[in-house]
Amino acid sequence: MNSLERSLQIGLVVSLIVLMLIFWWTGALASKLLTHSFVFSRLESEADILVSAIEFPELRIDTPKVGVSRLSPAYEIPSSGKYYLVRFQPKGESVSRSAWDQALQIPALTPGQKRTISLDGRAGEPLLLWLGGFSKQGHEFTVAVAEDISPIQERLTIFQWYFAAISFLLLVALLVVQHVIVRNSVRKLEAIRSDMNRLEHGRAVSLSEDVPSEVLPLVREFNRLLLRFDQRLRQSRNSVGNLAHSLKGPLNLLLRSSETQHLSESERQASVEQNAERIRQLIESELKRARLAGRGTAGQIFDLDAELPLLCGLLEQEYSHKTFDIRWSLGQGVSLAYDRQDMLELIGNLLDNAVKWCKGVVLVNVRHADGVLLEVEDDGPGCSPDEYSRLVERGIRLDESVSGHGLGLSIVKDIVDTYNGTLSFGRSSRLDGMRVSVFLPDEG
Repeated sequence: MNSLERSLQIGLVVSLIVLMLIFWWTGALASKLLTHSFVFSRLESEADILVSAIEFPELRIDTPKVGVSRLSPAYEIPSSGKYYLVRFQPKGESVSRSAWDQALQIPALTPGQKRTISLDGRAGEPLLLWLGGFSKQGHEFTVAVAEDISPIQERLTIFQWYFAAISFLLLVALLVVQHVIVRNSVRKLEAIRSDMNRLEHGRAVSLSEDVPSEVLPLVREFNRLLLRFDQRLRQSRNSVGNLAHSLKGPLNLLLRSSETQHLSESERQASVEQNAERIRQLIESELKRARLAGRGTAGQIFDLDAELPLLCGLLEQEYSHKTFDIRWSLGQGVSLAYDRQDMLELIGNLLDNAVKWCKGVVLVNVRHADGVLLEVEDDGPGCSPDEYSRLVERGIRLDESVSGHGLGLSIVKDIVDTYNGTLSFGRSSRLDGMRVSVFLPDEG
């Protein structure tokens, strides 16, 4: 099972462990570097004191002397851990009594040169060695001062163990805190699952938007989809109810014709054929509407450039008995970013109504106007202004001689209302027929 909480917990645990290991390693390295830097700084100071204590005789044949009285007494104690060596150019050297058992090998440095070295002593003890080249009274020499840092390293090791223990306790505390934080954060999503359960049992109609901001867009889109399904369900119920209501009349007439005794056989047969044809037309009209609605996944976006030619081709098949021309004009960059099935029903019914009444030309214009404005015009007879308000009434047909059951424009009205749009009728100034205008505001 792909658990978001488990993935977060594992990721944070691994991240914290890696970070704490880096923290511990950095702390240990920093303490070591600081210690060495402090010791080298002290050795350099002692080298300066040693240089000042060197005395050169007036005769160059005599050996220079080091005034040990001015130095630390540790240099006179064998194996004390503090050593010095002075090597004169071209020959001669002076070594502290403490370094007699340490064979310190140092390179000759020119005046001004400095160098620091870490090495092991005769007994394997760690030594830090500071080297420097000097010139005094016309004599050049190299000074080396060394110190055994074993006592310091022992204390440093103890410090590092304490630091490691503190780092471990800090890691445990951070793991507990992050576990609680992640658990509490994920628990906020339980409200969504609770709403889903209430929604399943009919105790809610949408999900609460009192959720973390990261999932709020998902909840809003889900609620929008629920609204679309609810609207689609109402449209389907209305469509089925309208069809049932339209079929009810012809079926009653069929029953009456079969029960009426005073009608001749030919009259009864003619009545049955007439009502059967009426039922066939109603069913055929409903099937045509279903074909216009097309197929597609719920929530799929309507592609105007791809769908409009297909709708026109379908209408040419439906009305193959008449000749007409559908012309369309699309504004630059205009698109119907709405549900595909809704737009297929809306445009399909508008085109179906226009083709049904046109003499030969239908114009379609889609453009931006603080939303989307869709206009369908035909060169048919049109309607009077008094008849416009009746066009969207269910089952109303202003000309009974034309097949259909008067539901197309009422379905268009339902879809337009779903998107908080407007539907208006007028006379086409270009074709002198009917002009139907649909305005849909931008979603979001």
